[in-house]
Amino acid sequence: MDMFRLPTSTNSSSNDMMDKAKRVWDMLDELASSDPTAYKSYIQKTLKEGKEFMAPPTPTLAVESKLYNNSKIKIFYLNIFTWTRLPVPEATDESIKFYPLKPIETTHNNKCCIIMNIAVHPNIMKDIPHGQLIQSTFHLIASQHNFQVDCDHYKILDEKMIGNIEEIQKSFLKPISKNKENNEDIEELSDNGLSPSLMKQLSSMTMTDQSTSLSSKKQEKEQKKNTKPPVLIEELWTIPTFTEEITNNNTSLIIRISLPECEGVADCDLTVLPLEEIVQIECSKLHMRLKLNMKERKKVNIENCTSTFDIEKLTAKFVRKTQQLILTIPIRIESITN
Repeated sequence: MDMFRLPTSTNSSSNDMMDKAKRVWDMLDELASSDPTAYKSYIQKTLKEGKEFMAPPTPTLAVESKLYNNSKIKIFYLNIFTWTRLPVPEATDESIKFYPLKPIETTHNNKCCIIMNIAVHPNIMKDIPHGQLIQSTFHLIASQHNFQVDCDHYKILDEKMIGNIEEIQKSFLKPISKNKENNEDIEELSDNGLSPSLMKQLSSMTMTDQSTSLSSKKQEKEQKKNTKPPVLIEELWTIPTFTEEITNNNTSLIIRISLPECEGVADCDLTVLPLEEIVQIECSKLHMRLKLNMKERKKVNIENCTSTFDIEKLTAKFVRKTQQLILTIPIRIESITN
C-alpha cells in the first residue's frame, strides 16, 4: 500500500496555457465537424465527470479500534473516504494507493480519541476486501506514527465517518495549491480543469495513427513498471510550493521551499545526485517531497559562455519566520573557446 502525493495545479506561463487551450479547442472542433453525436455525448460526459472529479472526498467507512501505547488515549478511529481525484488502480496486483491526513487528537462521545483520515479511489473499495484494506492501513499507520493499534479486533461502525466532515474535507483539499514547476501529465490535466479520463477519451476520438503509436509506447513503459515486485500499501506525498531565482550577479540559483510546521533543516532529508543532476528534498513529518531535475532549471544566458549548477556545493538553511527551506546552488560559468 503506497502513500501517493496528491496531483497539484501548476503555475504555467501564459504561452503554455494558450497552447493547452488551443489544443483542446482544436480537438473539439474536429470532433464536432466529424461526429456531432459523439461531440454532444462528450460534452455531457465532460460536465458529469468533471463535476465528480472536482468534488471533495466522500466518507465511505468508519472503523473503531483500540490504542495500546498511549496512557491518555485508548480509542482509535479510522475514516476511509473515496475520491475520484486519486489514481485509478489499473491491475488487481497493483499496490493500493491512498492519501492520508495527519492524525487528529480530539474527543468523541466525551472520550479522548485519535482520528486518522485517508482517501482512496472508489474502485479500491469495490476491488479490495474491506478487512484487507483496514488491516494494511493499520499496519502502515503504526509504522509511520508509532501507534500500537489493535489490528485484529476492530469494529466497522454504522456511521460513515467520525468527526467534522467539512473540516476534514477542507484538510484534504488544502494541499492542492499552485506550484512553480510540475511536469507530470496528470497534474497538467488537473490544471486544465479536465479529469485525466476525459482528456484521454477526447484524444482517442480525434488523434490519428500517431496517437495509437504513442499509446503503444506508453503501454510498454507501464508494463516495465509493473514488473517491479508489488508493494502492499503505498503512501501519498504532496509537493511543497517553491520559487526559484538566479542572483543578480549570476553566481547562484536560490530555491525557496515552503514547509509549513517544519522546525528546521533537521526535519528535512536532502539528497544530492551529481551524476543524475538531481536534488531531492523530503520532509517525512509533513509527507512532502520535492524532486528537482537541475537539467530542467533555467540557466544563466551569457554570450560565448556555458553555465552549470555545482550541486555538490549546495548549501541549505531554514528560516523559521517564513517557514522556508532556502537552497543556494553555485553557478559555474566557463568561456567557450574556439
